Amino acid sequence: MFSVDDVADTTTAHIQIAYEGAAEEFAWILPVATEPHVLLSTDRLFQELDWRTRTQFQLDVVERWHCTGSRGYGYGYDAAGVADTGSTFSSSSNGGGVQVVSQDQVGPYDTVVLRARSATELLDWLQANDYSLPDTLDAVLTPYIAEESYFVALKLHKDTDVGALQPVAIQYPGQGVSIPIQLTSVAATPDMRLHVYVAGKSRAVPDSYLHVTVNDLVVDWFSRGANYDDAITVAADEAGGQAFATDYSGSSDIMKDVLFRPGQFDIQALASAPDAYAFFDELLRQGFIGDAQLLALFRQYLPAPAGVDEQDFYNCLRCYQPQVDQIPFDAPAFAAAIDEAIVTPLRDAQQMLDRNPHLSRLTSSVSPHEMTVDPTFVFNPDMDQDISNTRGATLEMLCGMGGEWSSAPRRLVLADGRAYDLPSEDWFRDAGTTEYEYLSELMSHYALVIEDTSSSGQGVVLADFTQEAFDEAAAFNERQADAEAKGCGCSTGGVAGSVALLPLVGLVLRRRRNG
Repeated sequence: MFSVDDVADTTTAHIQIAYEGAAEEFAWILPVATEPHVLLSTDRLFQELDWRTRTQFQLDVVERWHCTGSRGYGYGYDAAGVADTGSTFSSSSNGGGVQVVSQDQVGPYDTVVLRARSATELLDWLQANDYSLPDTLDAVLTPYIAEESYFVALKLHKDTDVGALQPVAIQYPGQGVSIPIQLTSVAATPDMRLHVYVAGKSRAVPDSYLHVTVNDLVVDWFSRGANYDDAITVAADEAGGQAFATDYSGSSDIMKDVLFRPGQFDIQALASAPDAYAFFDELLRQGFIGDAQLLALFRQYLPAPAGVDEQDFYNCLRCYQPQVDQIPFDAPAFAAAIDEAIVTPLRDAQQMLDRNPHLSRLTSSVSPHEMTVDPTFVFNPDMDQDISNTRGATLEMLCGMGGEWSSAPRRLVLADGRAYDLPSEDWFRDAGTTEYEYLSELMSHYALVIEDTSSSGQGVVLADFTQEAFDEAAAFNERQADAEAKGCGCSTGGVAGSVALLPLVGLVLRRRRNG
């Protein structure tokens, strides 16, 4: 999640970290173009952003005239699916080719900001100072060394549990929005999903990557768009493997007062709690329970006694009163830790969103061999600013007057006006196939439009298959009508009378690139 502050001329990158393994083996490194400042962020920022901006697919079902009989068998109705980069490097007085710019403890992390003459020297320094990073990073760090980047490195503070991990916010001068994907490639999986949020003055678009508009036809409307992630993967591959689709572009008001509102939390009331029971009751009253960071703080300030199940203990402190009363409890220290780890990040994230009028969400899918260029993003005030995350299509039931719902022919109408005549529900049930499989032969392009976007003007269109898609729809419907006129009904299928016989289930994968 990136936000750009025009007034302060700074960019803040909020980064969620996932890790499995021993606490002493955790280490993390990030290159930044200008000297950064490390802050704590919050998981709730990412949870709420995802919930409020994820793409939803709504298939509206309408009757043409009047239908009788039961209403459908396989899908819902009206349901939404769910520093100066040109400066010269100068080594510090500690010798060697590594400059220690700053060191600090931020929440559960020991942090250091470094610059280095070579990747080898950088890794040697980090490993010597107990940052558990592999030698294989050498090659992917080298391009950032050449650009004279700063490097933020994190490790967990001594005796800190993995459960204390939380997102961080990296704030740096300038307005550059970039993901160091080349560094990610050493631990990436095939078709790794990327969700990028950018808050700023206008819509954010990819600069170093291309932009794609996903073809609505390739979405499985009858499963509420369950294949949308796969559709983006194929669309990005059609654009060369380095492309993003826009899921949402619009007002940041969808996040107003979601993370924090004035007067929501009362740290002083927590600090003045006379005992652990009153403290816990006050946490409940203020709505803290359920925060991802709270368990880690409980383990530090009110640890469960040996042999007692944590969940049982924290769910009923009074059930363990003799043990609780033996634990030294420091309400002011616990309250201060909550303020630092939970309240302050929530307040800062909310203020960040409130300062920026526009929010964009972009999604891609990138494999390690495609991670040769870092994705960068810019603001473009000239392109369409409003892209809803709710996508719609209509299914028309062509019953006539009093025709049976399940035996009526149907028409799927997409938002851009393309229409596809479909057999009845009964036909699909008898044929043992689905509407998505039936239409798959028409899905020759997952990326309907591929364009090169920048900070001004409209995107430069590199490929536009819109007219071809309309022509295919018209030809498809003509074949349907011809089959009907010959007395074949719909039982022959929509494409050359053979759709029901074709093994189409896996066609969504046929557009994938091979390495």
